[in-house]
Amino acid sequence: MAEKKADYLMPALIAGGAAGVLSAIPVVNLFNCICCLWIIGAGAAAVLILKRNTPRRLTTGDGALTGAATGIIAAVVQALVGIPFRGPNAAVSRRFLEVMSEFTRDMPSDWQAFAENQTGPLSPAFFLLGLLVSAAAFAVFGALGGVLGTALFQRSQPKTTFQSSGPGDAS
Repeated sequence: MAEKKADYLMPALIAGGAAGVLSAIPVVNLFNCICCLWIIGAGAAAVLILKRNTPRRLTTGDGALTGAATGIIAAVVQALVGIPFRGPNAAVSRRFLEVMSEFTRDMPSDWQAFAENQTGPLSPAFFLLGLLVSAAAFAVFGALGGVLGTALFQRSQPKTTFQSSGPGDAS
């Protein structure tokens, strides 16, 4: 049984790591707004990697398990890689505020306070809460990608016919 889990782990690490990095990079992460595109794609990619390394036929459950593991790994990688892009010292956050400040003359008076709160210090509690929410959502979308990947990449195997030789067989 331990060998079976190891088969799922390496594809999930590879695809989940890639999806986590893509999900953390500003602008590139916007593709996750389109139905969690990076996560679904990573779940399918993990199944493709698993299929190439496994001689047996994969089931839908194999795809869902691989995809869910991929999603959880992607959430952890996204949280860790995304740290430099958040917080008051992040250049990306400061640049965003500078650009938005040009438009704030016409914005409500609370906009500046809202924008400054978004780039405040990263609290450990909110970091963990965000990680848990992302892990749950990414696991669901990763499992969906794994199931889709299983359906798309499964090798077609010839159907076997069963021949009965027992009593009542009309041969």
